[in-house]
Order: sequence, then C-alpha cells, then structure tokens
Amino acid sequence: MRRNSTRLIKLSIIFFIAVILMVVLYKSLYDDSRHLPVKKERIPEHPRHGAFFSGAPKNVNKKKIDWHDYEMIKADSARQGVGERGLAGLVSVEENDLKESMYRANGFNALLSDKISVNRSVPDIRHPKCKEKKYYSELPSVSVIVPFYEEHWSTLLRTAYSVLNRSPPELIAEIILVDDGSEKTFLKDPLDRFVESKLPKVKVLHLHERQGLIGARLAGAKKATGDVLVFLDSHTEANVNWLPPLLDPIAENYRVCTCPFIDVIAHDTFEYRAQDEGARGAFDWQFHYKRLPLLEKDKAKPL
Repeated sequence: MRRNSTRLIKLSIIFFIAVILMVVLYKSLYDDSRHLPVKKERIPEHPRHGAFFSGAPKNVNKKKIDWHDYEMIKADSARQGVGERGLAGLVSVEENDLKESMYRANGFNALLSDKISVNRSVPDIRHPKCKEKKYYSELPSVSVIVPFYEEHWSTLLRTAYSVLNRSPPELIAEIILVDDGSEKTFLKDPLDRFVESKLPKVKVLHLHERQGLIGARLAGAKKATGDVLVFLDSHTEANVNWLPPLLDPIAENYRVCTCPFIDVIAHDTFEYRAQDEGARGAFDWQFHYKRLPLLEKDKAKPL
C-alpha cells in the first residue's frame, strides 16, 4: 500500500513539472512571436506593365468607337508602285543570278523586297462586317517586340513601318527590335542610326550572345514599358485596324491572350493574300498551333 502511494506521489510530481515546463515554453514562444514581422495577406498583383489596369476602372460606360484611320485607308488605296496594295512583284531576267544568291541567303526573294517600299500599302482583305465593328474607347498601350536573327534589311524595316503606319499612335508605347546575336554588320550601327533618325518609338536591343526565339522575346519583354506585350516575327506586315480587335478583349480582362488572324506574304512575289477562309485554330498536345476549317454552324452565324 505504501509502495503504491509513493509511486503516485512520484507520478504527480513528474506531471506537475511537465505542466510547468509547458507553460514556460508556451510563454517563451508567445513573447518571441510578438517580435516577428506580421505576415501580410498576399494581394494579387497587376501586370508589371499595367498602368492601364490599375487605378480608376476603365470603360465603365462600355463606350465603343470606330478606330479606323480613313485618311490612311484612302491614301493607301491610291498608291502606285512595285508591290503596292499588296500586289505581286517581279524581278527582271537580267537580275536572276543576283535574285538566286539573295534567295539562298534569306529564304525569300530579298532582291524583290528591296525594290518594294519599306512602308508599302496592303489590301484590306477583311470580311466586310469587320469594317463595321467598334471597340472600347479606352484601350491599353502596347510594346511590340520583334526578335530577329540575320534578318534582311528591307523586310525588318517594313515590319516596323507597317506597325507604326497602321496603329493608332496613342496605343503604341514602343517597338523593340531584339537583335539575337546577328553577325551582319548592317544590323548593328547602321540599323541603330537609321532607327534613331527615321523611326520614332522604335528601339533596338542587341543581345551579345544568341538566346533563341524565346530568350530574345523574354529579353524584349524585360525592357518593355507598355501595358500589353505584342510579339511579331521580323518579316510581317500589319493590316488595316489590326490592333484594336486584339486589345478589346484584354481591356475587359487582363488575363486574356489574343491571337491575330494571320494572312500570307508570298516568299517569291511578296503578294499579300489571305491564308484561307477559316477562322478557327487549336493547339495540339505539343503546343503546335493548327488551322481548322469553319464548321457549317459557324458559317451560319453572323459576325
């Protein structure tokens, strides 16, 4: 009996000591926690280029306007010359040897490209209903990023001129030409001087080592200041009113990505024409984009 009592007393003492230790430990942790920085609730960030997406809400009245530049459209329709209005051009028989050598170096008829104005006109081949559409009166600004590697002079400049000529100037923050380690000498100082003197809002970023397409795009994105990033290839031409339709869905929701309807510039004649009559596309599991024909039910829907 006495042995059991002694055991109970020992267990009670151990329990009492354990309780004291727990209280001391809790008090110590509590005192230390008061000196730790308070963890703030994480607030979702707007895009880093997103001055448009912060501050006062935009397009609260849902007002939509006609963004077409009708003076430019009229002037372009009257232009004459090699390749104007997107018409096919030709090279004389006497120049065939030079044509072939430049063709091998560039993969397209670079000799003919040099005969075409760097700010040529293109035909408005949109569906007639597209010409009647209006878009939000308040749209974000864009940084157009154009990576290039050993690109031909006239095709590269035509890309920049095309974007400047057929975009509302208030929407273009800048055009960034990203030189992905090219070796052609005219793509260095001569390009820098030409851009500085002739092309407002255009900048050239030279990468010391070749980064590849995605690396060059990312390098341009890091330097961008616009609300939205637009990535173009280095031998493209923008069509009439190309930008507002791309920005309209983004203005409503900045998480949206848009893709333009892509036409064709013939590599041999530089004729500007539609790729096809379709308006659908999809990515496969390898993330390759593929064109799909319109369904009958899509054809029956009004634009």
